[in-house]
Amino acid sequence: MAAEKIDANRGDLFEAFFAAAVAARFVKRAKTKNAKSLPPINAGDVEKILAEMMKDGYRKNVNDVGSAVIDTVTVNVSIPAKASKFLQTRSNWGKVTDLRDGAVRFANSHSRLNAQARGLSINQREDEIKVTAAGTEDQKGTKADVKVEIFSPSAPDRRYRNIDYSLKVSGGEQFHQVSGLGFDKFQNIFNEMGVDVGKSSKAYEKKLTEFFDKEVYTKKYSSREEAQRTGGGENLKAAAKLVYENAQDIMHKGLNDQGTNSIKMQFADYIIYGLSRNVTTELVKFQASGQVKTRVADRAFRDTLVNTRFVAEIKKSGDPKIEIYVADELGRKKSGKENFIMQIRYKLEVASGKAGGVKVYRFYPRHYLEAQPGMFSL
Repeated sequence: MAAEKIDANRGDLFEAFFAAAVAARFVKRAKTKNAKSLPPINAGDVEKILAEMMKDGYRKNVNDVGSAVIDTVTVNVSIPAKASKFLQTRSNWGKVTDLRDGAVRFANSHSRLNAQARGLSINQREDEIKVTAAGTEDQKGTKADVKVEIFSPSAPDRRYRNIDYSLKVSGGEQFHQVSGLGFDKFQNIFNEMGVDVGKSSKAYEKKLTEFFDKEVYTKKYSSREEAQRTGGGENLKAAAKLVYENAQDIMHKGLNDQGTNSIKMQFADYIIYGLSRNVTTELVKFQASGQVKTRVADRAFRDTLVNTRFVAEIKKSGDPKIEIYVADELGRKKSGKENFIMQIRYKLEVASGKAGGVKVYRFYPRHYLEAQPGMFSL
C-alpha cells in the first residue's frame, strides 16, 4: 500500500521516530542482571518519548538493574520545520505508522544496540546516554542523521563506542553530491575515485562553445521557461554525457578487474568517505515494506568493495547516469536488484535565486551518488 501523501519529508520524520526508538532501547531495561535479552520495546514506548521530544526534549533517569546507580537518557531533535510541525500534531502520527514500526523493528533486532543497552543497564556505573536527531545540524565532519554519545561522569577517562547512524528512505538514497558548472566538478567526482576524465575536457568544452557562447550558462534568466527556451540545458546534458561515457569506460575496466588495483582502492575509499566521512557510521535503509536493512561503512566494508568485481554501465538514453552492479567470477553482471549497488547521476536544474532583490534563474548541474539495494546486501 502506498504511503499517504503528507506535507513533510519522510526521511526527516524517520529521523525522529528512529531517535525515539533508540532512546527507548536504552530506557526499557533488563528485568534481572542475568537476563540475556532485553524486553522488547513497542509503539507506545516510542510514541511516549516522541511526544516529550517534540515539546521540550526528552530526559529520563533510569536505574541500573538491581541498583541505586542512575543513568540518564536524553534526546534532542533538530529536524526541518515542516517535519517538526507535522510531528507536533499527534493525529498526524497515524499517517506514518510504517516509519514508527520500522524504527521499533530496528531497535528490537539490532544485536549491537541491544548488547550496548544491556551492558549499560548492568554495569553499576553512572552513564549519560545522549541521542540526537541531527538532520539540520552542521554536517561537515559527519554523515550522521542520528548520533548516540555515551559518557560516564564517574569514569571520565573511559572510552565508549559511540554510534553514528545515516538513515535512508525510499527516494532518499543520495549519500554524496558535487554541484556547480565547470569541468572541475566532473574531476571532483570522478578523479577522486581514481577515474581520470581529463582527456574528455576538450570534447566537453567544444560541445559547449559550438552551441552558444558561455553567457548562456552564466546568464541569469527571469523565468525557468526563458532559460529552457535557449536549448542550453539539453546541450549541457549532451556535453556531460561525453564525460560520463569516458568515466564509465575507465571505471568498468578497473572495477571489473579480477584482482585489486588503484581504481578499485580509490573507488572503495571514495565510497566509504561519501557514506561516513571516515567516521564509523551505520547506514540504515528503511524499505517500502517497512523492513530495515543496515550496512556499516568501515574497514571491513572497504575490503569487500576492493575484493569484488563490478560492472559499470551507462544509460543509453535520458540524463547521463552510470550504474554499478556486482559481477560474477567471470566478470558478468549479476541480475536482480540486490546486485545493483549504486549509481552516479547527472541532474540539471534551473535553480532560483535573487539578484538585486529580484528572483532570477540559472542553469545549475548536480552530480549525485546514490546507494541502491545492493549496497546493503553486498
